[in-house]
Amino acid sequence: MMSEHTDEFSHALRQQAAALKTALQAHYGNSALRDDMIIAECAADPDVTQFFSRYGLALYRLWTGHYCRSQRIEALYQSAAELLFGEIAQGTPQQAAADYCFSLFLAQVLQDEDAGTHLLNAMLQPKDASLPLVEAFNRSGYVRLTALEIRQEGEAAVVTFLDGDTLHAEDGDFVRDLETAADIVHLSDKVKAGVLRGGVVSHPKYAGRRVFCSGINLKKLHDAGISYPEFLIGREMGCINKLIHGVVCPSEGAAVSITKPWIALVETFAIGGGMQMVLACDYVIGEQGCYVSLPAAKEGIIPGVSNLRLTSATSERFAKQVILHGRKVRADDADAGFIFDRVVAAEALERTLQEAITLMAAPAVPVNKRMLVLAKEPLAAFRDYMQAFCREQVIRMYAVDVKEKTGKFAKKIPEVPVV
Repeated sequence: MMSEHTDEFSHALRQQAAALKTALQAHYGNSALRDDMIIAECAADPDVTQFFSRYGLALYRLWTGHYCRSQRIEALYQSAAELLFGEIAQGTPQQAAADYCFSLFLAQVLQDEDAGTHLLNAMLQPKDASLPLVEAFNRSGYVRLTALEIRQEGEAAVVTFLDGDTLHAEDGDFVRDLETAADIVHLSDKVKAGVLRGGVVSHPKYAGRRVFCSGINLKKLHDAGISYPEFLIGREMGCINKLIHGVVCPSEGAAVSITKPWIALVETFAIGGGMQMVLACDYVIGEQGCYVSLPAAKEGIIPGVSNLRLTSATSERFAKQVILHGRKVRADDADAGFIFDRVVAAEALERTLQEAITLMAAPAVPVNKRMLVLAKEPLAAFRDYMQAFCREQVIRMYAVDVKEKTGKFAKKIPEVPVV
């Protein structure tokens, strides 16, 4: 086998990439095939699969300067797309093919311990755009972003979701802002814990009430407004993973990891991605009458890393009831303690939140959280899960049944969550 450090290997890589690019552009440039059929064709094409099994890891090393540079998922996707497709328009057949090809690339990277760990650590680093906002938060105790606001309340930073029209449904703005909020909370020396909470919504069905989160924006998923690399993959490796593993700050010596505890305050409901956030938090307060759910069977996609985390936190049977059977876990259920640490009446929420902040702000909490994470979800376990998830999720994203279900949702006026 040729070494990837030889000119012969580099020439073969360029030659194979150019040939594959020509074939992909010719076949999918103006294809009338459905997206799921494009995915199936790519999966059955030995030229596609063999290219990534042979060159995927070498490409990652090339694009990261043999692990000397950190590259986020979005940048890697752009490099892969330019290599094999050129410019890609949103919602075109080429996008489906490019997304699937990128899943093959990620699988090769994540199955390698060195490359996979390097990628996950790159995604745990603070975003460049977050750094000036940390300074702004430290000065004023407040930062307002598109989808949320971060406000200091004593020893905690309360992150409040603000897109009440959609019941705080997740989209690209939401994911980007949540990761920025995670960076700010971890890097600020003014706070010791983070709090996630839904704001008051204007949706007719729930007007005047606080709602935690209704999960992925299904209308945008149907309209090709949800990005595979940035949302479906970057969300898991970035903002949600930072809630658990903290942020990694590069230094001249060993990288420095900063971990802080997170509190979720659930009012009304936390559906889909909302429940995924709850599972990533260290202390969960539920308003009496609220519920959480993962309607994966109804939506047709994989509920992030919940298959791993819910099973680890509860039991296989409980996880199957929630994920496969569509069970709603209500705050007053006998086994709700698997999800909620405290369930209180609405008038007691603020007091209970302050008690939780005091508890989570104790000096020994961060180090004990790190040790608990090491025992329950080490980065290696997350890497193994994501290796399979990347490919399986892109297949589900473009599946016919998902298109049909999200299409029905998109026609509903006003929008309501799938529950």
